[in-house]
Parts: sequence; structure tokens; C-alpha cells
Amino acid sequence: MFETLNVLEAEVDVLITDVTEMASGTYCVAGWDIAGTKMVRPLPNGSNWSAALLTQHGIVAGKLIRVTPGGASNGVFPHRTEDTLIDLASITTLSGVFTDWLGPSAPQVAADLKSGFGGFLQSNKTWNGVKQGVHTPPSVQCSSLVAVRVPKPNLVFTESFGKLKATLNDGFDSYQLTVSSKALKEAWRNGGLVGVTNALPARNELHVRVGLARPFDNPPKCYAMLNGVL
Repeated sequence: MFETLNVLEAEVDVLITDVTEMASGTYCVAGWDIAGTKMVRPLPNGSNWSAALLTQHGIVAGKLIRVTPGGASNGVFPHRTEDTLIDLASITTLSGVFTDWLGPSAPQVAADLKSGFGGFLQSNKTWNGVKQGVHTPPSVQCSSLVAVRVPKPNLVFTESFGKLKATLNDGFDSYQLTVSSKALKEAWRNGGLVGVTNALPARNELHVRVGLARPFDNPPKCYAMLNGVL
């Protein structure tokens, strides 16, 4: 259970769901706006999170933070859907850790990835029935953060060219995704694929987080990444 405090109108309580590693050495943090019942990507003073800021506030999936939004994002879709500028000085960590990821109070999940991303999900190719290079075009107005619930055997991790990959079957299609989750990548670096397996929840159904990277490639694409497993 989380502590209950009087919340000012301008403040927002966010349940952390996604903590991902960025190539720049910073981190992207996202979570569930409890009152607004929507996903948000809090950007302290308009930027990603530093390692020091994560440590300072104990930011991991399941933590609850209170923040003060600092204005609307002027970025582009699809990330503009969730991007939320926040006042760095306003970040407050509340007590308690959320663990009921399959319960009625858990963040919303989609029926499948394609519908979760508004029908815009595409792939560069299909190999052995698995879609690869999964992405949306830039600037489409859809969510950039999605979750699905799947049986544990529907998620398989592999190593490919020095990267941690996941094959996710959402019940409709199979997708190969690069893993961006901070927790899973740390488990992999410390213990290989066994370490990743040991880091997964000890139950038969998983809440799987998938997010879109910022546009890159030529032509630009927003590639889908595995942001976390809860």
C-alpha cells in the first residue's frame, strides 16, 4: 500500500512502470498517471533522467512518485502522447512498492501490440514467423508506451550480435524486440541469459512493457523496444 496524502491540483502521482537505458548514458522513465488513468513520460526540466537522479529517488518499477507538471511537450508524435515536462525540484518519492501487476489496479494493458499502437505497427521483415525491425512511422498519433499480458512461455530471450533480444508472442503475432529495460540489461550483463531468466517474476503470466524509440534510421522509424517485464 502507498501512503495517502492530500494532493494539490497541480500535482500528479505516477506509478513507475518503465525504466530504460538510453545510448547517451541517461535513462527514460515512464509510468501510470493514477488519477488520469493514462501513461506519462515525466521529463525532469524537459530532459531524460541521470543515473544520479534515479538513485536519489530510488526509481524502479513499482515505486510511486509525486511530480508537478511543468507545461505541455512541444515534441512530435507518437512520443508527444505521453511526454510530460516536470519540475525537477518537485519530485517526491512516496512510500510503498506496487507489486499487483496482474490485478485490477494495475496499469492498462492492450489486447495485442498492434492495436495498442493504434494499428500503425509495421516490420522490416519476417523470419521464421517472427516479425523483425518492428516499428511505427514517425509522427503518427498513437501511444508510444504499451503493455500486454502474456503467458510466461510467450517471452523468450536470446543474444544476437552482442545485444539482448526478446521474442514476444502476444497471442496474435510474434515480434523480435531489442531489450531496453535497465533491470533486465543489468541482469544480463551480470549473469547472461540465466541472469535474465532469474530476474523475471516467478509466476506464469507476465505484464510486458513495450515502448517506441525516438525516430532514427533512413527513412526514420520509431522502433519498438522491450521496456520491462513485471
